[in-house]
Amino acid sequence: MKEDESGEKKATRQCWECLKRRLVCDHTLPHCKKCIKASKKCPGYDNQKPLQWVEPGKVTSRRRKKDSPPKVYTIRPRNSQPVASTIPSLPVACSEDSNKSDSPETITLDDGPTLEWPIVEELRITPEAIELYKNQLASLLVQEDKAAWWYSLTAEEQTGHIALMAAEAAAGSGVGERMMRIGSQRKVKAVVERGQYWEAAMLLQSDRDPLEKLKRLLWIMETNQLPSYEHLSNETCEVVQAVNYFNTRIYPDVKETDSLAPNPAVIHFPVWALHVLPPAMHHTLICLGLNHFVHSLPAGSNRAVIAGNRSKIYKYRGLAIRALSENVARDKTRSSDLTISSILMFMAMEVQNSSSGDWRSHVHGMKQLIDMRGGFGPLLRTAPYLISALVIFVVIVTFSNSLGPAVDQTSITEPLEQHIKEVERVYNLIFPYILCPPTLFIEIIRINRLRQDVMTSPFEDPNQHILDAHDILARIEAFVPEDWAQPGEHHNDWQLIGSIYQSAIALYCTMSLQAVAVLPNSLEMVTMRTIHGERLLENLKLSAQTRYLKKFSLFPLCVLGVEAGYHDQQSTRLWIERRLEDHSRLLGTSSPLKARAVLRRYWQQKKAGWDECFDSPYVFIL
Repeated sequence: MKEDESGEKKATRQCWECLKRRLVCDHTLPHCKKCIKASKKCPGYDNQKPLQWVEPGKVTSRRRKKDSPPKVYTIRPRNSQPVASTIPSLPVACSEDSNKSDSPETITLDDGPTLEWPIVEELRITPEAIELYKNQLASLLVQEDKAAWWYSLTAEEQTGHIALMAAEAAAGSGVGERMMRIGSQRKVKAVVERGQYWEAAMLLQSDRDPLEKLKRLLWIMETNQLPSYEHLSNETCEVVQAVNYFNTRIYPDVKETDSLAPNPAVIHFPVWALHVLPPAMHHTLICLGLNHFVHSLPAGSNRAVIAGNRSKIYKYRGLAIRALSENVARDKTRSSDLTISSILMFMAMEVQNSSSGDWRSHVHGMKQLIDMRGGFGPLLRTAPYLISALVIFVVIVTFSNSLGPAVDQTSITEPLEQHIKEVERVYNLIFPYILCPPTLFIEIIRINRLRQDVMTSPFEDPNQHILDAHDILARIEAFVPEDWAQPGEHHNDWQLIGSIYQSAIALYCTMSLQAVAVLPNSLEMVTMRTIHGERLLENLKLSAQTRYLKKFSLFPLCVLGVEAGYHDQQSTRLWIERRLEDHSRLLGTSSPLKARAVLRRYWQQKKAGWDECFDSPYVFIL
């Protein structure tokens, strides 16, 4: 109970009728006055939602019309600090294309008015629920047809939508937790087979088609052959430990970069979600947690501990591969959403930590599955909830095409311009992983394709290739970090990031295209390469002073390592090696250590050049 200024006792939460009708309740006891005025029966303020009984054939709600947009809100917690937006506000490069009317607008979720925190508490909205819904919203708003309604709303309507949908997400989390305690398909199936509406409603604490929801869940479980997870109630279960490790160690470390670019794909992992995830994801989660633990240990740690955990990694990696193979072997699950998500999750783990090159076979396999669903673009439109995972695929493919032979590349979509349009649509979800300015990331894609065209089409006009190479280099040189940098407290950081990537990509362009004889080894090119190399080294040293900035410098460090092969400066090479070793502990992956091994071998050859360093496909980005 709470009291108002007159001393009258008030309820501490909204009545169920006001919550249902999306109204702000007056909390009057014993019944809400708003319900009485509207001639509605007030169901009260109990913690458990009362069931609503209706006559057969009668409906209590109808679907919203297609042309009626939902309403939307941003919520700030009690300390008045803004809740991290899941759709990062991207800096816009000041270029010829940046002022076009058809360029996509930046979407931010914390520009509108705020709700007072007591309202948030009444709606039982947790920060995790807000985070979860904003993750879903970020995937939807990369689609132009889905995003139109967002731009038509007022700031207050946007704030309202997020508040209400986050409340529903919070309710869904509670349902998930209750179902986790139920434990198995067997018990869910028993409820469905009995067909008892009231039993399903009590289970879900919802009278909105509870039997249909349970049937849908059961269908997903049976189609993907999910096993019983009753054993997960055991606190010693390694998958639960892996989730706890992610939530307490990895998640806070990743979220510390939210001040620069919030990542909507990284959310606090709800343990109840394990109940509806396939075994392949469980095994991969354990591998990710163990890998992070092993590689984040300080130097000189107990070797027995490391060896014991490595044996577990191999065990669960094998189990994950077996589970994935079984899913791909079945017609019903071969290209299902859960299979695609599981493979992408496993591929990211392989890129980060596997000592073998198996991740490349997963890339080719994933490309085939995507093509089975109609291709990358159609899959983005038909399965927006997969976008957060598919952007990882774009990052892996783009950088593996860069850090490998020109003849061994993977093409996501043909023609090239269509692929670039797809990347531009989802780039606000790619950006938090790499912090590369969007225009420069597109130039990486163009350089990759040009390298491939030169090597696979020897009879094409070489003059056109030369013109394309000079055009790319000219656009990179025309990029102005000062104009791209976002204003605000991190303006200097953004400017530094822009300078780092401009130099890194200019070096990549010069060295990789010289390797295929498209750019000349002239004095002008040598001078340009030297200037960018010195500038990149200086800027990387500055970024190394800030923990959250140096997390994003792995690719630039690899580029600087290749440039260091052109001159015999041992101090620079030693500094790069130390930074890569530090990156391994900072990121909790072996990827920087693999990069160090490749660069060491390259330096020992004493033969400079991009292809001399990357003679096999590598990727050192995640």
